[in-house]
Amino acid sequence: MTTPMPAPASSLAFQLSRQKVQFQAIASALTAREWTLDTEPNRTATHAIFLKTGQGHLALAGDQIDFDGPVLLWLPARSAQRLHVKAGCSGYLLSVTDDILADTRNSGAESLALAAISQRMLVTPIEAEHLRYDLDHSFKAIEREIARAAHGSSTVVAAHVVLIMVSLWRASGVEEIASRSRGTSSSVLQKFRHLVEVHYRDHWPIRKYADALAVSPDRLHAMCVRELERPPLKLVHERVTREATVLLERSILTIEQISNHLKFRDPSHFNRFFKSNTGFTPGAFRREVTHSAAHTKARQQHYSYADWP
Repeated sequence: MTTPMPAPASSLAFQLSRQKVQFQAIASALTAREWTLDTEPNRTATHAIFLKTGQGHLALAGDQIDFDGPVLLWLPARSAQRLHVKAGCSGYLLSVTDDILADTRNSGAESLALAAISQRMLVTPIEAEHLRYDLDHSFKAIEREIARAAHGSSTVVAAHVVLIMVSLWRASGVEEIASRSRGTSSSVLQKFRHLVEVHYRDHWPIRKYADALAVSPDRLHAMCVRELERPPLKLVHERVTREATVLLERSILTIEQISNHLKFRDPSHFNRFFKSNTGFTPGAFRREVTHSAAHTKARQQHYSYADWP
């Protein structure tokens, strides 16, 4: 049986609509089942699938990935075409849009690691019993919030998506693998990434980052250009710009308040910085962000740590 990604039992109120979150419990059945992913042309979503028991496979473009439960599948938008599970499987199928993933971000250094793995397709066996328990709890909590549709449901769902991502992070070991495979440069760049997350609002000069990493500015520059194809100052500016765009899109703070929050010396300095990095003044970006052209242009030059080691 082939079906599109299911709609939730009910829409969540208060900015948590069917367009943002879809959920289905996969109950044990006597026949195999299949879901077609990403069927809606105007909706892109990340899928989190926790198969507690049974077997299945993902259909990709010209390929297939088999898996056995218990396993957690994390599928960024358009990364897989179909999900097939055999008879007797049980688990959960969750779909969230970028709006919900944006709500999972915070200013902590760990958010960088979560943001990076959130953009990778991962099929991760869940061997530890405590992780299986944690995942089961979070998926069930999301299902309850969909049924409840109460004030704060959006926040609760985003919090449990974070917990699912943390379980994925712990079980996958992707950072340890990357560090072992890339050696010293990877270790330095990961430390740089964490320092940027902690200090991007402080507008540290690159020399101060290099001193904290016990490397020369020239060496840090060479590593960033070689591994990431951007100099370190550009990476810092991308982080500041990403925070600014999120605040302009999602908060009711004035431009002056955002400028103060990001510790610019005055709003005119913030205006010049933002325009040089996005092509828009902050005011123009906020006015036009709901228009597809401006939104697309801003997103195309976005501000992701996914390619960092």
